[in-house]
Amino acid sequence: MIDNTVFSQLEQDVGPELAKKLLQVYVTESKKVIDNLIDPTKQQEIEINAHSLKSSSLSYGALELGKLCGQIEVKANERQFDSQLSNLISQAEHQSLTTFKHAERLINGS
Repeated sequence: MIDNTVFSQLEQDVGPELAKKLLQVYVTESKKVIDNLIDPTKQQEIEINAHSLKSSSLSYGALELGKLCGQIEVKANERQFDSQLSNLISQAEHQSLTTFKHAERLINGS
């Protein structure tokens, strides 16, 4: 989910149309990062992908996704590649679907 307060502030800061365009860029780029995050062949990149997605998610009000990515980042930084990390990545993937659907509704005005 996207925090409506954060998105409303973005709309005030840059205007409604640009806010929607920026949110669309966030969704497009974040989908790529999620794909990398869940790719088991890219384990060495988990920390950087989680950090990147955490930062952008928090900026756009995807607070739950940002929180999960923060937890993934910490575990990857500590080299704790275990079932708990796998579970967090699965949760982030699931949360991203919910978040991106909500973002699309905001972008399309529905």
